[in-house]
Amino acid sequence: MNLQFGRWVLFLPFLRLLWAVPCGAQTPKLEDIRVSFASFGVIYYPHFIAKELGFYQDEGLNIEIIAMPGGLATQALVAGDLHFSTSSGSSLNASLRGIKLKVVYVNLDRPLYRLWSWRDEIRKVTDLRGRAIGVASRGDTMEGAANLLLRKYGMDPMRDVIWVAVGTAGRLTSLISRTVDSAVLGFADSHLLQTRGYSVHEVADIGKEIKMLYTGLATSEDLLMKRPDLVRRFIRATVKGREFLKRNKSQSLVLGKKYDRSPDDVRNADYDATMEMMTGDGTEDSDTQKSDIDIGRRALAIQKEIAPQQVFDFRLVREAYKELRETGWERALKPSK
Repeated sequence: MNLQFGRWVLFLPFLRLLWAVPCGAQTPKLEDIRVSFASFGVIYYPHFIAKELGFYQDEGLNIEIIAMPGGLATQALVAGDLHFSTSSGSSLNASLRGIKLKVVYVNLDRPLYRLWSWRDEIRKVTDLRGRAIGVASRGDTMEGAANLLLRKYGMDPMRDVIWVAVGTAGRLTSLISRTVDSAVLGFADSHLLQTRGYSVHEVADIGKEIKMLYTGLATSEDLLMKRPDLVRRFIRATVKGREFLKRNKSQSLVLGKKYDRSPDDVRNADYDATMEMMTGDGTEDSDTQKSDIDIGRRALAIQKEIAPQQVFDFRLVREAYKELRETGWERALKPSK
């Protein structure tokens, strides 16, 4: 008995250690990450899919999805209230002003914008000379895209057309009510016009005419420098969501419906349009990077030259794609839950 008792006494410290460990300690606590989204269309589905299929969880991350327009998102990113912003165009303009932000991933390098008019005499881009173009706000991504389109056809965006800021919702209503000659519309509004029989016509499919930063991911230089592994893990999970989206249309549309309240016909058409404009590997070519910078410099009246490396950093997304290709997509995209 004494010998047995002595053995239990020796074993007691180990029992206390086991009792002190919480039952859930085998599952590491996820780190909360705050990410902003200006809307919830298919262009943002890589993130929603990565969340729903557990790709972020696999990387130790819990993603908080925050609805926030681009301008506010950029301010929140600068203040440290967000880890990432999907409003990469707004962040790019901030970095041109010397704010320490970087675009680290580009999902689409062609915009899902179209130019519409109700005037019979406006049938091609050069017919817009002397006419008014409605945009949500001056200097926004839509105006930037239209600027590139006009320049492609030999027009001066500052002298040849009249820009009218009508607000996000006002672009469609102003066009239908004929208070502007033409307007730049996003995918959902364009689809509405096409399917509801309004007396308007498409002047140009801007995304098929020009290339530019449309949507991607931006973060702070501080986070990139101090926590590169966090950025790497977030991008790796996002890339998995992106590649799943490309390979699985029907399942992706089901997963995205939790976030995207658009009608099914709109989401189906949005998917097809998004696939046409998506980059191959989450990066942008050097010519498009320079063009993005030039658009921003003109809009912000910045005279000095700005190198692409001040604005873009694609090292981690390239690493993620290399790693996942070597792993094999079938294995890498296997849902964890």
